[in-house]
Amino acid sequence: MKIKSILLLLLLLPLLWILSQNLNAQDEKKEGEMRELAKQSQNPVANMYQLPLGYLGNFNSGVTESYISTLSLKPVIPITLSKKLLLIFRTLVPVTFMPSPINKTGLSDIQFQVYLSPVSKSKFIWGVGPVMSVPSGIPSNMCSGKWTAGPAVVGIFMLKHWVIGVLATQRWTFAGNGSMPDINQLYIDAFANYNFKHGWALGYTPEIYVNWNQPKDGWNLPVGLNVSKVFKIGKQPMSANFAYYYNVIRPADYPDMYIKAGLTFLFPKK
Repeated sequence: MKIKSILLLLLLLPLLWILSQNLNAQDEKKEGEMRELAKQSQNPVANMYQLPLGYLGNFNSGVTESYISTLSLKPVIPITLSKKLLLIFRTLVPVTFMPSPINKTGLSDIQFQVYLSPVSKSKFIWGVGPVMSVPSGIPSNMCSGKWTAGPAVVGIFMLKHWVIGVLATQRWTFAGNGSMPDINQLYIDAFANYNFKHGWALGYTPEIYVNWNQPKDGWNLPVGLNVSKVFKIGKQPMSANFAYYYNVIRPADYPDMYIKAGLTFLFPKK
């Protein structure tokens, strides 16, 4: 009996080893897929449909030092023009709540961005196009009252663990309510994300604003951290993120700190 048991064990050990190696390979494949999906979710011009739902909470905003909340819908729609070119549409639809003593809630300016970007598997990805915002406030005093337009550019390095890049837009007023101040604003969305296992990422993703109409007091520079996680509910891939930032440089009426949270539905192309 002992000899038979030993022989059986000797036969089973190679099978168990092969099975364990196969399972490890499958786990590594799934882990690689999750990491790649996380990296694509951090790419503003990825060839992937995205539906981000965002929340922004600004502390001590304006002369009343109020906590102002903004909910936003930011759909991203890529369209394949050819085997080498993509056209990516990005839209920002914000709804803002301003508490007492203002007590207003409404739709703010809607912004549209369009990028022409090459279909590429290289480490560097770029996109260029126009940006435009419309005074879509409901009620009307919830928006800037100005039509704006200008250029938009994006450049990204997609490395093994890192996604590093910048998205920048410059907008100027070209029409609108003459009684409202004109807009001449540079916006820089910088990001440097390190991707860990299981879809986790930690990054520095500040949103920098420059008001060129007030060059001495028009800069806003935040410092902080962003954490994100890609996961699946059933077969639906999603991404969640949370961030905290403190504005070390800011105009007098800007918040001194803010938090961001988001949930993004991801629809990779097959």
